Amino acid sequence: MELPLPKIAIVGRPNVGKSSLFNRLVGFRRAIVDDIPGVTRDRQYGEVKIHGKSCQLIDTGGFVPGVEEGELPRAVRTQVYLAVAEADLVWLVVDGRFGITPAEEEISRWLHKQDAAVLLVINKIDTARQEPLVADFLGLGFPEVFPVSAEANRGIVELGQASLPHLKESAERLAAAKSDLKLAIVGQPNVGKSTLLNALTGEDRAVVHHEAGTTLDPLNIRLERGAKVWEFVDTAGIKRRRSTVGKVEKVGVLKALDSIRTSHLVLLMVDATQGLGNQDMKILAEADKVGRAMVIVLNKWDQMPPGSKIKEFSEKIQDRYRRQEDIPIIAISAKTKRGLGRLFKLVDEVQENFWRRIGTGELNRVFQKAVKDHPPPTIAGKFINLTYITQGREGPPRLVIFVNQPKLVPESYLRYLERVLRKKFSFTGVPIQWQLKKKS
Repeated sequence: MELPLPKIAIVGRPNVGKSSLFNRLVGFRRAIVDDIPGVTRDRQYGEVKIHGKSCQLIDTGGFVPGVEEGELPRAVRTQVYLAVAEADLVWLVVDGRFGITPAEEEISRWLHKQDAAVLLVINKIDTARQEPLVADFLGLGFPEVFPVSAEANRGIVELGQASLPHLKESAERLAAAKSDLKLAIVGQPNVGKSTLLNALTGEDRAVVHHEAGTTLDPLNIRLERGAKVWEFVDTAGIKRRRSTVGKVEKVGVLKALDSIRTSHLVLLMVDATQGLGNQDMKILAEADKVGRAMVIVLNKWDQMPPGSKIKEFSEKIQDRYRRQEDIPIIAISAKTKRGLGRLFKLVDEVQENFWRRIGTGELNRVFQKAVKDHPPPTIAGKFINLTYITQGREGPPRLVIFVNQPKLVPESYLRYLERVLRKKFSFTGVPIQWQLKKKS
């Protein structure tokens, strides 16, 4: 169940400043802004407070109703239709310096037939001297008209005040709820990330299309699962840097990498029919470096030959990435929704491991036995004395060892201790971070 906040859909033809307005209110550059029409394709959500009232803004792709230009533009229009259908209020954004276009006349006719209230937002009115341009747009038939400048932050307060009466009351207590788990869905282009998001949320929230790289902005969806709130982030396909084309696509890849760093758990989507590539290995390494939990999701398993085994994939990954040994792998079909129930259970398990805290006494009993069974080596004639262990933090777990010679402890010995602790305690899917402190 999605958090029940009032919603404002931002719609309009391409390149009128919808994403600039969205970014201005959300407070950071969450949507990609560029002078290329059609940059925004999915519905992009952001939570804001307008004069103390929490609500969700929905940024949408530029569209013109009724124009058939191909499969992808039709998919973008579908996203706009869904956004307007769920919104309490629509902001129709136009370019004040451009004048009315046939596209805006068509959009206006369509919006007059919808149930949601509409405010006409005339963007790019940067100074008072440009306000006479507003009169040109009165013919669109909307009584509430607001000249604004998203770039210059002009007229935004007045727009917010006029929007308040149109926002329905809802469960405001949920507005302040933090996500219990933030999941980044990452992978190479066209592996089924958006299809998985749509399957998990139960609706066509992300544009799904066979053209690689359809998703550019990270797409955030917050859902309730029982007493928990999960936030899914669908990201742009991560390509090799030299394979990205243009500024917008490169920014999309950088935002996908940033989503890994700001998430709790990473779902690495892999096309099972293609196998893991070098870029997938780099994603694994990035997630491990920043301490994120990880699940490898083999999608399109329904297209694999009979008798295919996940174990074979696991062995191939271990050959290329040694730290994979405790990363769970699950086979699904996002298209047919096969395996989604098992994926939910696995994510629950990994989430529990991510926030696991082990008592100091129990941790030291296992640690001391491991050191006794296999003492650390002597380095350059110096004896290493590991005296004590404790858990410094969770999410991810950080284990602190007190030792007389912190700089001499070999990485191989830490890997030995990690294997022992993983065997005793459940850390499946979670990286263990080490901190060595000097103790005389």
